[in-house]
Amino acid sequence: MNLKKLSVALIISIVCVGVCGCFEIVPKSFYDNFSSYEVGEKAPFGEWKIKEGGFKIDSIMSEDKKTINNVAVPINNGIIYIDKNYTDFKFTVDIKRLEESDNPKIYFRLINNAQAGYYIELEGFDRGYTLYKFNGTKVEKLAESYSAAPTGTDFYRYTVIAKDNKIIFLAGRQKYIEYTDNNTPILKGGIGIGGGKAYYDNVRVESIQ
Repeated sequence: MNLKKLSVALIISIVCVGVCGCFEIVPKSFYDNFSSYEVGEKAPFGEWKIKEGGFKIDSIMSEDKKTINNVAVPINNGIIYIDKNYTDFKFTVDIKRLEESDNPKIYFRLINNAQAGYYIELEGFDRGYTLYKFNGTKVEKLAESYSAAPTGTDFYRYTVIAKDNKIIFLAGRQKYIEYTDNNTPILKGGIGIGGGKAYYDNVRVESIQ
């Protein structure tokens, strides 16, 4: 086979692979500290889409009382999400409850316009954390922790690590949940925030090997 025929064959092979869906482009890392939006601006903004309710940009004093930072706040327990197919990833977000009784949530591997996926609920009064899997109105509890970081209404960093069908959840550097989903796991999808009264900041997603 000469060089010209080889080149044509290679191009055809690449096109065929792309058409059949045998490979896909891995989404780049994502970061948003909400500083590029105006205070009072309502979702959708940037790459964020609305799943339900609403969201807006607010500004609050930093924990060290030295600066004023933009944050994202749910309206009527609203939920916003990034519609990308992340597979294996590390997802971090800073969350500050408005009141100690609030139950904010962290969503990940969202599919079908965020109608299915997983979420972690931060139980009010620092009672613990719960991992759920949902599809439409069907919600299944997968795992829970009966202890939690003593965050109260302070900002705290939370991390979800999803690799294959294993899910790990950390508050600070402490691991609270480790779960392997062996029942039709969702292996890729978007991320989201909201579902409870809280300030959200510094949302970051990084692919992992």
